[in-house]
Order: sequence, then C-alpha cells, then structure tokens
Amino acid sequence: MTPQEKARTLRPYIVKAAESLTDADALTAMELFAPWAVDKEYTAEKRIRYGGKLYRVVQSHTSQSDWTPDVTPALYTEVAEPGDGTRDKPILYSGNMKLEKGLYYTQAGVVYLCTRGTGNPVYADLKDLVGHYVEVAV
Repeated sequence: MTPQEKARTLRPYIVKAAESLTDADALTAMELFAPWAVDKEYTAEKRIRYGGKLYRVVQSHTSQSDWTPDVTPALYTEVAEPGDGTRDKPILYSGNMKLEKGLYYTQAGVVYLCTRGTGNPVYADLKDLVGHYVEVAV
C-alpha cells in the first residue's frame, strides 16, 4: 500500500478524532472539518467550515441556501481564538451569547465594553445594544 493509499484509508479515523479537538486545536486543523453544504442535516455542536472560517452548529437543522453560517447566528456561531475579555483581547461576539459587565467584546472590527450584563443570551448586533448593554470602547 502506498503512503497516499494509507492516508486515504486513515482519513475517516482522523476526521472522526477531530471532533474531540479543542476549539484552539480545531482552528489549526480546519481542513479536517467538512465544508458547509446546502440541504444537509446538521446536529448541534458539529463544527463545519464556511468562507475560510470555522463554525459550530447552535441548533440541529437542515441547511438552506439562505441560511449560511455567516448570516444566521441562531444556527451557527463562529469558532475563534478565545478572547479573555480584556481591551487587548476582546471576546468575539457571535450574536447569540450572554454579555458580562466589565468585559470587552468585538464584532465587525469594533470593540465594545459591556456596561450591564444581559443575564441571558442576546441575538442583536452589538451596534444595536449601544446605550443598553454596551458602549463603543475608545
């Protein structure tokens, strides 16, 4: 068996093992995750690739052409290097998470400071929460 044939034989095991990777490790091995596709059943917590990014399925569903991961935060959340909530390392806001007072979040290249915790996940863009839960960090 050639090395290429052996690699093809082992790939399904490697892909299966990739499901147990931490998010940080998964980001370094995104090629192991299947690309997003239309009319595919996705289960919650599954990670997929789309547009050069890694996403986690939020709730089980069958994908539709207009429900892409980049525009449907109720179905997908971007997997990113974890931020610690500081001004220099803000948390990537995915549009479906709880905000904690005193932590910094980022969305669409803008950094925000949470001035009042939400208690529950919120789905609005951070720009729409200015004055209620966040302020633009300067």
